[in-house]
Amino acid sequence: MSFTTKILQAEHGDCILIQGDFEDGISRNILVDGGTINTYRRANRSGALKSELVKIKSQGNKIDLLILTHIDDDHIAGILAGFKQNELLNELTQEVWFNSGKLIFAHFGKQPDNSNFVRTSPNTDNDSNLTSISQGVTFESILENKAIWHQELILEGQEIERFGATFSILSPTEGKLRKLLVKWKKETSSNLTSASDTDYSKSFVELLENDEFKEDKSIHNGSSIAFIFEYQSQRIMLLGDAHDHVVVDTLKQFFAKGVTNQFDFVKLSHHGSQYNTSSEFLNLVECENFVVSTNSAKHGLPNKLTLARIYQAKHNATIHFNYPELVIPKIFNNPQEKIDLEAQGFKLSDQGAFFNYG
Repeated sequence: MSFTTKILQAEHGDCILIQGDFEDGISRNILVDGGTINTYRRANRSGALKSELVKIKSQGNKIDLLILTHIDDDHIAGILAGFKQNELLNELTQEVWFNSGKLIFAHFGKQPDNSNFVRTSPNTDNDSNLTSISQGVTFESILENKAIWHQELILEGQEIERFGATFSILSPTEGKLRKLLVKWKKETSSNLTSASDTDYSKSFVELLENDEFKEDKSIHNGSSIAFIFEYQSQRIMLLGDAHDHVVVDTLKQFFAKGVTNQFDFVKLSHHGSQYNTSSEFLNLVECENFVVSTNSAKHGLPNKLTLARIYQAKHNATIHFNYPELVIPKIFNNPQEKIDLEAQGFKLSDQGAFFNYG
């Protein structure tokens, strides 16, 4: 058995493809999020996601499972583009996990009011102008006409089996989803999620001095699906944009039941935001490989403080970037700092974020 995990170039978003020959002998493809609209297609060429889907189709394979972690544009827009008429996700997708408004409201015995949102046809080209909620409504309307939607909420604590692999769900909680009942709209940006100022001029020592963790307060990010993917001896953690304390609390519950705390790699929450990765989380897990998914074009992400916290907890860790040529020079604008860190065993990989097993 062998499989590969690719953290595709998805601009400032997430798009992750797990591919492998599982125990039933069938080549399987698991897609987690779709990035921005450009992740699927650009003006004159295919984006990273569509290029992968073309290969999958040419091999006679499918997207056996698609997981949409949450409805922010940098996770859902590429998926909506792929579900337009005659596009490849329409043709290839076999199953979808998506905590839609319909499922959330039904779970709490209420009815959603989508009257304030225009359901844009999946055949139009203005997806990038939609708010996150209306994009979610659009995707829901697409899935309602297909027999591929797993119409059950994905919640923390669940353990779901597919293809001989186990998905241990770390987020969201019912409480985080309940907040969407109160605020079923795009909240205004908070300085804990989208600050444009960077911390790149400071050294690790300066950043860690008097460091105090403050958590992301975004309701949308709090609704994000995060999970451990385990197949045989391989274990990876994909955190979407999930809130740190939810992940920490659920991990402790799993570890108390005897689940190992060792991971091959962790895809950091919210593109390396300092508000989504605490020292408590880093000290809880045994892992030497961490992934940052962003081109660093928006919101000052990743925060250098996040990398400093990893260094403090894991001196020999390697940080993998899906845009290393863009992100590493920006964060380490003092080349000597990078040289000094790597001399101590802390690595900043310039090879992209691709992982092969088996």
